[in-house]
Parts: sequence; C-alpha cells; structure tokens
Amino acid sequence: MKKIQLLLIENSEEDAYAIAHLIGSMKGVEIEITHFQNLSESYSFLSKNKTDIILINLFLPDSYGLHTFDSLFKSYSNIPFLILTEIDDNSIAIEAVKKGAQDFIQKTKMDTDSLLKSIIYAIERKNSEKDLRRSEEKYRQLFLRSKDAIYMSTVEGDFIDINPSGLALFGYTIEDLKELKVKDLYVNKADRERLKEKLSKEGQVSDYEILLQKKDNKSSVNCLLSSMLIYDEIGKIIGYQGIIRDITEKKNAEQALFKSLADLDQANKELLLLNATLEDKVRERTDELLREKEMAEVNNKEINESIQYAKRIQASILPPLQRLKDGFLESFVYYEPKDVVSGDFYWYEKIRNKPLFAVVDCTGHGVPGAFMSLIGYTQLNEIVNQQSITDPGVILRELDKRVRVALHQNSMTERNSKDGMELGLIHVDYTQQRLEFAGAMRPLYLIRSGELHIYKGNKFSIGGVSRREKEFTTTRIKFQKGDCFYLFSDGYPDQFGGANGKKFMTRNVGEMLRDIAHLSMIEQQKVIKHTIQDWMSNEDQVDDILIAGVKF
Repeated sequence: MKKIQLLLIENSEEDAYAIAHLIGSMKGVEIEITHFQNLSESYSFLSKNKTDIILINLFLPDSYGLHTFDSLFKSYSNIPFLILTEIDDNSIAIEAVKKGAQDFIQKTKMDTDSLLKSIIYAIERKNSEKDLRRSEEKYRQLFLRSKDAIYMSTVEGDFIDINPSGLALFGYTIEDLKELKVKDLYVNKADRERLKEKLSKEGQVSDYEILLQKKDNKSSVNCLLSSMLIYDEIGKIIGYQGIIRDITEKKNAEQALFKSLADLDQANKELLLLNATLEDKVRERTDELLREKEMAEVNNKEINESIQYAKRIQASILPPLQRLKDGFLESFVYYEPKDVVSGDFYWYEKIRNKPLFAVVDCTGHGVPGAFMSLIGYTQLNEIVNQQSITDPGVILRELDKRVRVALHQNSMTERNSKDGMELGLIHVDYTQQRLEFAGAMRPLYLIRSGELHIYKGNKFSIGGVSRREKEFTTTRIKFQKGDCFYLFSDGYPDQFGGANGKKFMTRNVGEMLRDIAHLSMIEQQKVIKHTIQDWMSNEDQVDDILIAGVKF
C-alpha cells in the first residue's frame, strides 16, 4: 500500500500527540502526518499540497460552527474527512457527516484498530463516490449522444426526462417538456393501456412495435419500444424508462419488398394455372388457345427475364472470390444453386483487419429462398457494419431478432412463422491465432493432423417461432498451421444418389473432407464437385448446394 498523506487539524496538543501515537503504532500501513491547530493554516497548506485524508476537530479557535465546515467540505469535496468529537458533541458530528464528512469518531473511545479502520473506510468510500460520479457522467453522455430516443416518465404519464434525439424524433423542444405527456405521443390511446398492462405483468418489454405521433398530430412514426419499470427502495413502481427506435424507413422498405414478392408470386400462380388448363382447352378452342398461348409466352418471357434479373441482383451481393482471398488466402467456395436463383448464399466482411465469413441456408430455394437471402444478407451487413458487432453468437442473436421482426413472427398465428434460415459463421483473429464460431443448426468441421473435429452449432434456426428462449453461443478455437475448417449447407449431405438412391449423408461429408484435407484448396474443390456429381448420376438436384473451406 502506498504512503497515506494525513492532515490533522486539532487545537489540543495533547490530543494531537495521542492521535499521532496511535497512528505511529499501526502495522501494515505507512501514514505521514501534517498537523495544524487552526483552519487558516490548514487552508494555506491545502492550497499548495496534496493530502489523502483530513482528521478535523469541529471546535477550533477560528471556526464559526457547522457553516465553516460546510464551506470546507465543499471546497475540498474530493478529500475524505473524519470528524473528531468530544463525548457530548456527537449530534453536531452527525450533522457534519450529513454535510459531506465520511464518518466521525469519539476521541475518548479511539484506539489503534478503530482509528485505522475509520481512515481506510473513509478513503475507500470517497474513492467509490468518485467512481460513481464518473459512471453517472458516462451514462449521461450516452443518454445525450444516443441516436435512439431515451426517456423516463412517471406512472401518471409525466416525462421526467427525454434525450435530444427523442425530442427531435417527435418534433418537440426542451421548453415543451414541462407540458408534454406520454399519452400525447400515442396515435391509439388504447395502445398505451395495453403496453402498461404488459409491463405490469412482465416487468419489461423488448422491441414492442407501436405507432406514435409527432407534435403536429398529423405525422406518425413506426417505432420499436423497449421499456422497463422503475421501482423505489421498497419495491413500489414509480415510473418507466426505455428506448424508442424509429423504424419508419425500414417498415416502408419492407412493405415495398413484400408487395413486389406478392405481385411476383401472384403472376407465377396465374401462369401455372394457365398452363394447367391449356390441355383441356386445346380440344375445344384451338384458335383461342393459340392466342392465349402467345400471350402466355409473352408473360413467361417477362417472368423469366425478371428471374434472370433477380439472379443478377443476387449474384451482385455475393462477395467476389478475390475479396474472400483477401481474408483467407487459401480457401474455396463450391456453390451450385438448384434453380436460377438460390436460397443458399455466402457472406463475407472484414472489420479491423479481422475477417468474418458465413454460409447461410434460407428456407426453401428458387425465388422464395432468394428473397429470404436478400433479407439475411442485408441484416448481416447492418449488424456488423452499423452496430459494430463481431462476436458470432451475438450476431446470430441480433439476426434472429431482426428476421422475426421483418417477417412479423411475433406469435404462433403468423402465416410466415416457419420461415427463417440456418447458418454457420466464423470470425478470425490472426494476431491471436483464434477462430470464433457460432452456428444456427449448422456445424463447423475442423481437420487437424488427419483427425476430424466437429463443432456443433446451437439447435435453433434463425427466425420462426420457438417455445424455448433461443441462445447462440460462441466457440473459440486456437488454430494451427495446416488446419482446415469447413462450413456447408444441408444440400450436399441431403442429395440423393448412389447405387440405392439414398442420401449422401453428413458422415460421408466428414470422411471425404478428412481424406482430401492434405490437398490444396483448388484440388479440394474439384474433388468435392466431382464426388457429388458422380453420386447424383441421373438423380435430380434436390436442394441448393454450398460448401466452403479455409486452410491456415
């Protein structure tokens, strides 16, 4: 422990000597004492010197009661004070503690242990106060600088505080805060009552979607609201605090996307219905059939052109293999969509010179799977680039939340409650020679020194409705030179073929990778491609196929 600088302000020479004697007999601590008999000399000393603690008698020749010491405590609020009292002045000492002193001690009851404990306690308590003030200031800065609205309100609905982003979001100024009520923000007043009921039952809500209105009572804002109850020291509810995020632009984009999907799906259904009835109509109206066939061919051409355009869009989001080489010099990607567009995709990003890579398998294939892949790709980019999240497990948790919001999967009654995706994601730190992995229903395979090691992902998919709380964990692996890591969708092991028309199976994937891990990445890709093509033979491809490998 470092030497403690102690200032003793005591007008009694006898008491000062006794205190110095007690301090001198303390073991395990080194204390240097500076002694003055009055306040004026003490003020002069404090203005030029640093001290760790002050022991002070309340009754000094040049003091004028508690007012004098109140001024002293405020002038040196960063220094802990211990009050030295006589037998009959404890009440005054207690008042001094209320005004800023750390503790008081009776001189008649003072011994070495009690004095040492009081000194150490006072210093530690003052340090804790300093840490608390710094923490409060950090929170205040976060409150003021947050891009999302942060608020506190009473149970009655009066705002206690709201940050500048919150005022700007709803078009209010700080002058409006005195008159502003929480109910003024709700388009539908019943929404507030439902939210209060949910809060009273659960204690907090997360990402509660709600429509709020601006000051002009004409403009509305689509919001995600997360809120929790505030309790007093006896457990009584005294208010609410929360965060409001503006998702208006996101909602508009989603509505436009789903409208496009609906239009395309409807056109596809109409075409299929037309094709199904052509055979019956050909016997009845040959001439009319020819005209309808001509129209159908035009429509079919437009749809195929749209699908080809969708293919180009999807191809544009896939990272170029040369960019992948920037993060993983020795790597390959074998990608074989079942249809023109695919529900499988791979994703790559590099943050602070640390690459991230994912292999993603969306629900379905073809056009539906492709649209799901656009959602997944967009959300992964936002999570990593906008939220600066790089921990794979945290990325998967955030992705799951965003997909469920995007697909309105808030209850078991939602029509798209089963849509989602499976994926494996890695984050590599070359300086630490460490690979971090998290999986949603997909594993990570490692071949090291000819041995296969399997790291299973969590048994939850991204999106959909789960009766259990989802948890995605991050596995950290120290990699070695020559290690080969592989991620793949279920299209490869689920492909039918072989002599008996059975699935290829995950076990065979692991054995194949173990046998080829010694080859270069280019040769490995060739073997993987030829193996599945030989296995399929005359069988149709049943799903999108995606498998990727990285060698260190």
